[in-house]
Amino acid sequence: MRAVRRMLAANPFIVGEYDVKAFARLHHHGLIVPDIARAMEGMTVQFGLDWAPVRKFEPLRVWTPEGGWSEAHLTVTYSRQGPIHFELIEVLPGGAYDALLAVSEAHVGAWVDDVGQEVETLMAQGWRLIVAGASPKHRYGQMAYMVQGEGPVLELVGEPIRPMIEEWIGA
Repeated sequence: MRAVRRMLAANPFIVGEYDVKAFARLHHHGLIVPDIARAMEGMTVQFGLDWAPVRKFEPLRVWTPEGGWSEAHLTVTYSRQGPIHFELIEVLPGGAYDALLAVSEAHVGAWVDDVGQEVETLMAQGWRLIVAGASPKHRYGQMAYMVQGEGPVLELVGEPIRPMIEEWIGA
């Protein structure tokens, strides 16, 4: 019982110290992988997953607090099965996503109505921005990766791009 109390006291998400509404709208579990084709094959065999078409983002313009505007070169797919999908991301080393890799190879993605508002709310609660789709001047774009302490990485994904992602997964 003491161990449970210590765990609850040490985890502000369990005791409700932080109001992170995004966790109620999870969409995907993302993994950065060294070889997307191999990861897709392995997860198909292990979990019976089917995959959306692979898309390349070369380059994807992003913003980091440390470096400002930068680029990432990504190859991405989603599992067709859901409601919480797997997202696989292969990253060309040396780009802006190195900042994300320095924190974790995994994240969870959630839909939010207003990425900029959610980033500001979370930063006021002690979260740190890792990578975003745009600068603060542009309200962080339609995606932002956040982390609080040693906790999970949360990707905030704007509702305006939901139809595009859902169409991609269904293609």
